[in-house]
Amino acid sequence: MNRYAHSFLISSFLYCILIFGFIYIASNAPRQLGESVIKIAMLEPQEKQLEQKQKTTDALPAKEKSEDKPKEEIVKKIETTKTKTSKTIAAKQPEVTKKDEQGESKQQQMAQEAIVNAEAEKNQFLSHLKDEIKKNKHYPSVARRRGQEGAVKVSFLIGPNGSVSNIVCNGEHSVLNSAAREAVYKAFPVKVPQNVIKTAFLEVSLVLNFKLDSSQ
Repeated sequence: MNRYAHSFLISSFLYCILIFGFIYIASNAPRQLGESVIKIAMLEPQEKQLEQKQKTTDALPAKEKSEDKPKEEIVKKIETTKTKTSKTIAAKQPEVTKKDEQGESKQQQMAQEAIVNAEAEKNQFLSHLKDEIKKNKHYPSVARRRGQEGAVKVSFLIGPNGSVSNIVCNGEHSVLNSAAREAVYKAFPVKVPQNVIKTAFLEVSLVLNFKLDSSQ
């Protein structure tokens, strides 16, 4: 009897453990399923969000490329316009330099022509004045009787109004010097051309020759 009672107790104890185990499993199973469902439900929108982010990130470079294209085109247009303008400027610069050089050469030619004309006018005026002084030269009778002859160096100043001043005569005989001075006085006043006297006075020098065998 003791054996059977002991075995019955053990078996009943084991059955109780099994029954409690099934009851525990049955009571915890719905909770685990609910938690797993909730976790799956929470994971699905996260995955969707990640997919959307990836799609947006994939779409961004395309948009950036599409936006960069007009920028690149604008930059290219600006560069082409710059090159065109630089070429046109470079093409115009030689023309401008040529025109400037031509203008400068013309001005130089005009200046040289003016100088040459003024010098020619001056030479013509002086030659005419010297001829007039030589015409006025008179051989003094006293010098002829004394047999005096020679060259007299004459220098004087002509003013802008055609007057004469500072007559200097350098000769061997005073009589001939006086005759040379008188010849110069008789030739003045004169009409002076505009471009002849550039300073306050024009200095003139010449030589008057007195010879006994000449008529004057």
